[in-house]
Amino acid sequence: MENVGESKSRNDEFKGKFTREKLLHQILKNEQPKIFDIGAHHGESVVFLKKVFPDAIIYSFEPDPESYSILSGSEIDGVLYFNLAFSDLDGETNFYRNKISHTNSLLKVNKNSQDSIGINRALNESDTKYFENFNHKISVKTLSIDSFLSVNPLDQIDLLKIDVQGAERLVLLGASNTLSKVKVIILEISFYDYYEQQSSFLDVERIIAPFGFKLFSISEISNNPMNGRTDWAEVVYINTNITNGNIQ
Repeated sequence: MENVGESKSRNDEFKGKFTREKLLHQILKNEQPKIFDIGAHHGESVVFLKKVFPDAIIYSFEPDPESYSILSGSEIDGVLYFNLAFSDLDGETNFYRNKISHTNSLLKVNKNSQDSIGINRALNESDTKYFENFNHKISVKTLSIDSFLSVNPLDQIDLLKIDVQGAERLVLLGASNTLSKVKVIILEISFYDYYEQQSSFLDVERIIAPFGFKLFSISEISNNPMNGRTDWAEVVYINTNITNGNIQ
């Protein structure tokens, strides 16, 4: 609550001391980390991570063919590009493309969303044309992380970054043989009803907690200006079985 305790002064001190770059260095403690960038889009995260860790080896994954073309065209040293989606099963699955490409997902956009400002406006104005922007179905290749690593073995993944627009649970379910090798997970958890399915802390932690992962930080929050709820949060988990909680 406002004016209770010392949270404001502590948060102000935190902002003066930590940047996202410094926090990543502190958590990973490795100048040549192996990073899985799942949901790479056009390479925004690759550019950022290479700036923080110039010597990193980044495995960059993007299922959408148009976004993948942009991503792979950058040809950054130390980055390996893969045109596929991670899920809990191997094969092919439906993938839904939207006008705003970073919202593409294995999940359909919910055209009755109560949390989307644009969809609410369109519903109130009976703007049926607006809904043509969503859910253009294509088929994409899917693998589980476990299957990928059976062909491309690694002793450890320093950072597993997941930004898959509501499909976080599917990605993690496909990594049951891999999570014990992962040091840090950064993922975006989608709470809002923009997609036909939502995620939760419970969904995520039921999968990763048995492998020693504990929440380290809620690094970013997106709050909804229309209804006041939290739409999504970017969270950081550390594997205490690897780090022994020794983040200093």
